This record gives sequence, structure tokens and C-alpha cells, in this order.
Amino acid sequence: MITLEDFYAVMCAMMPLYFAMFLAYGSVKWWKIFTPEQCSGINRFVAAFAVPVLSFHFISQNNPYEMDSRFILADTVSKLLVLLALGLWASSSAACR
Repeated sequence: MITLEDFYAVMCAMMPLYFAMFLAYGSVKWWKIFTPEQCSGINRFVAAFAVPVLSFHFISQNNPYEMDSRFILADTVSKLLVLLALGLWASSSAACR
């Protein structure tokens, strides 16, 4: 059972992310700070630079030998299932054309 302290810890971790997303949405829709072209450039920067650097930093700081083997197995199986589902979807949509 999840305790209120656990729920509070999760909310404390999530609120900065949702606050940043709210500010980003407001900066485009309401306050007109960024144009759609600028948003496209920001998205390209995030996809090409920020996410790979953050992913590398996160992965380089982890020691897989200290991680729970069941967690690694569950993560691997879930990714394989998603890959299989995407493959089936792609093959079925290609067959429908």
C-alpha cells in the first residue's frame, strides 16, 4: 500500500515538471512569448542535444550490477513487447496499403 508520505514524495518530484510544462504552454498560447518557428527550434535542440546528454549522464551514473535484476528483466521484457507491438502494427498497416 502506498502511504501518504510516498504519495507526497512522488508529487514533490513531479510538480516541477508539470510547472515547467504549464509555463511552456502558457508562453506559447497565452503570452505569445515564442512563435511556432521558435518552438520548432527548441524542440529540435531538446531532441538532438538535451535528451541524449541527459540520458548519457543518467546511464553513466548508474551501476547495473547494483540494480535489482528483476527490475532490469521487467524493463527489458516491456521494451521487447513494445517493439513487437510496433512491428506488428507497422506490418499490418503496410499490408493494408
